Amino acid sequence: MRIKTGDFFMALGLLALSAALYHQSGEIDTTMIYALGPVFFPELLIGILAVLSLVLLWQSVDIKGNKGWCASARTGSAHATILRWSLVGLVTLYLVALPLAGYLLATIPFLFAGMCLLGPLKPKNLAIYGVTSLFVTFGLQFIFGTLLKLFLP
Repeated sequence: MRIKTGDFFMALGLLALSAALYHQSGEIDTTMIYALGPVFFPELLIGILAVLSLVLLWQSVDIKGNKGWCASARTGSAHATILRWSLVGLVTLYLVALPLAGYLLATIPFLFAGMCLLGPLKPKNLAIYGVTSLFVTFGLQFIFGTLLKLFLP
């Protein structure tokens, strides 16, 4: 049996974080009565994190002794490196713009620019990116504002 130690310990750390966050979510004020309640969304995300941590834990252990199982991934090209740093810059710009411009004005261009970075730049695709950015942004605002009663900035 072999273990990918980095993945194994990361999975254990994420499981511990999930447990701590779940415990902390018990302190959220639930005196207001809503259909789903203010604890629903944090606990949903914590549950997803815990499940993905268990998957990572399972994948970090090789019981059968497969050859090449722990082979290192080859390094990325220059284009991949530029793409990664572009996404980091885009997320940083979004985090700076969010409190200044608000959710709607920051999220629509962020999603559109992210799709342009990751997808093909054909006119038809640009129209799809624009419509998708609008639907996702307004859809999330509806879900959070109307259904969960959590208002976005």
